[in-house]
Amino acid sequence: MEFLAPLAAFLSLPLFLAGFAWYAARARSRGVGGSLLAPIEEIWDPISHKTNIEIQIEGERSPETPSPGDPPRFFIV
Repeated sequence: MEFLAPLAAFLSLPLFLAGFAWYAARARSRGVGGSLLAPIEEIWDPISHKTNIEIQIEGERSPETPSPGDPPRFFIV
């Protein structure tokens, strides 16, 4: 009976890793999961993580936002 706790701990690790791999594959196929997988991605591929942040910022930017150096435009309503 004393071996059940270590055995359960030993067997839970592969189950945890399999569940995480399943979630990662599901998140990538559906295009979600940035908040959960971002720390793992930052550890394994920091340049890709920084690139994804820049893409996210660009996607959130409004098309009406002028670029730096653009002349001011005055709209008449």
